[in-house]
Amino acid sequence: MKIKQLNEILFKFYSEGRPKATARTIREADILQMITISYGAIIRQRFLESKKLDEFGEPDYSFTSPILEVKEFPLSEPNTVGMRRADMNGFDLYRLPNNGHITNMYPIGGSCGSEEINKITLVKAGEEKFYTNPKFNFFKYASIVGRGMNTYNLPPCVTKIAIETTYNSDDIDITLDIAHEVSLQVLNILFKEKQFPVPIIDNSFDGNAGQLKQRLTQYAAQQPVE
Repeated sequence: MKIKQLNEILFKFYSEGRPKATARTIREADILQMITISYGAIIRQRFLESKKLDEFGEPDYSFTSPILEVKEFPLSEPNTVGMRRADMNGFDLYRLPNNGHITNMYPIGGSCGSEEINKITLVKAGEEKFYTNPKFNFFKYASIVGRGMNTYNLPPCVTKIAIETTYNSDDIDITLDIAHEVSLQVLNILFKEKQFPVPIIDNSFDGNAGQLKQRLTQYAAQQPVE
């Protein structure tokens, strides 16, 4: 289910719960923002929980893999230490701890493309100072600073970098179970004065819960398989 579709369902659910249209204080755009915030918090929680459950501390990326996308960014001219920046200011990301949301980086250039530049190591912000020594000129690396990526030691013919990560969009696809969890959190805020319950997954007697599950399931079933 796409986030924009979930937004439509929740806005209708909210609107039907108001006795008068003039009493409505929440816009559809407000609900979309709530969905985005809730979804980001849920995937971060699942990321951390999956690391604790794994024998080797590896996180489970299955819930973020469907929303990954690759976008290209031009690299700036190098500064005095050879840093070239990719400005990502036009995009919001669903961020994971330790930059776990950055899954791949692909240098884009001309004739100098070779296997040795196909691998760029992502280091922590501030760790760059340990590799500015000329003896590390062979080491291609990058760090996330602010709303962008700083790259080091890439050949001059590399003019762009393609970054695979969790870009925020109302068109991304989320699983039905996460959509349900997001819905409960958002509706708890929207209907707080009506005591909309959060822990209702196993409560088959709750009318709101049954109606929500039915709408989500019906909407998902109507979507064509791509």
